[in-house]
Amino acid sequence: MTPRQAKRHRERDAREAREKRLAYIGTLASGLAHEIRSPLNSIVLNADLLAEELGRLEGEGVRAFAERIARIRTEAGHLRETLDEFLTFARPPKMEPLPTDVNEYLENVIEFAEPECAARDIKIVREFGEEIYPVLLDAGQFRQVILNLLANAREAIGEHGEIRVATREAGEAVEIRISDNGGGVPEAVTARIFDVFFTTREKGTGLGLGIARRITEEHGGRLYLENRPGRGATFVVHLPRGKFLEFEES
Repeated sequence: MTPRQAKRHRERDAREAREKRLAYIGTLASGLAHEIRSPLNSIVLNADLLAEELGRLEGEGVRAFAERIARIRTEAGHLRETLDEFLTFARPPKMEPLPTDVNEYLENVIEFAEPECAARDIKIVREFGEEIYPVLLDAGQFRQVILNLLANAREAIGEHGEIRVATREAGEAVEIRISDNGGGVPEAVTARIFDVFFTTREKGTGLGLGIARRITEEHGGRLYLENRPGRGATFVVHLPRGKFLEFEES
């Protein structure tokens, strides 16, 4: 067996092991979702009913009562978000990739994310390369990659900053770079940044970057971090150029 063949065998074995692990996680996730959704929905319903009753109450205790209901709703919403993200990671839907103009696609996603950034005085700067070769993308799934990376950049900045979204061709790949001018990722945690459930944020689920990497890999690409401690961070997405347009001249 040649070194190249040995490498392919190792990659195949690693891929099969990963697929089995994800299938097992998916089975667990389905059971977990069923067990959690029913009581969670009941909590939300009862909180809504209490909020309706609150309108008919009077007295000094009304404000404190309203605050408790608001906390219940907030925590229930956080649980729903965590559950939905976990299911997305564990049981991804079947991909339906189509030829996609990356620049046009990114523009649409950025326009959706821009208002929340503007509310924090964060500007999104486009640095799109010209005539980028199309790639095969599942528009719905890959949207989550970009939104997660933009949200990560936004949280890293906090307020008053800049996010740069750049595209270019890099050999046989199309590269998307999402950079922020926040404080960068602490070097002590860079090795774990894509680990499932790992987060340095109080309200973070630890699933966003893991989901982004998994979806990118399922598109045949890769996602990695270029860190600049104290100056910001860049997440780089490499996607293979679409082969659907290649032909041999006669």
